[in-house]
Amino acid sequence: MPATLPLDLFLGALVTVGLLAYLTYALVRPERF
Repeated sequence: MPATLPLDLFLGALVTVGLLAYLTYALVRPERF
């Protein structure tokens, strides 16, 4: 197995984590939306 992840898989994971963080922030701070 390669030591590094494929770029598309890494970007997909990064976008998923970013969206989850954004949704969590929106739920915690609903007055900003």
